[in-house]
Amino acid sequence: MLSDKLLKTTISVTSAIRETKEYEDFVKQQKIARSDPQTRSLIERVRNLQSRFMDIPEDDRNSDYAESLQNEYEEITENSAVYDYLRAEAVYMTMIQEVLGNIIETVDIDI
Repeated sequence: MLSDKLLKTTISVTSAIRETKEYEDFVKQQKIARSDPQTRSLIERVRNLQSRFMDIPEDDRNSDYAESLQNEYEEITENSAVYDYLRAEAVYMTMIQEVLGNIIETVDIDI
């Protein structure tokens, strides 16, 4: 479906992304996280906490339950490997969102 020119451009954009500090830092932190079962487990717990927190209705975000989730999240992210991974992931994903947002704005897609 992609023309040769568009495919080449996509490959070029992907290559440019892989040359960014954001990508390199994310890959570095990902390797660290994957190499340690405890860090992987803690990251999975953080993901679970984030999901459970997002399931709480907006009006209940100040509840004791929400506070307990937040406290557990903060305790886990005191682990520097977990914190560093989550930070690198957030920065990388923000960059990707900016790239995609720029494409969408440029081609005038009204979402």
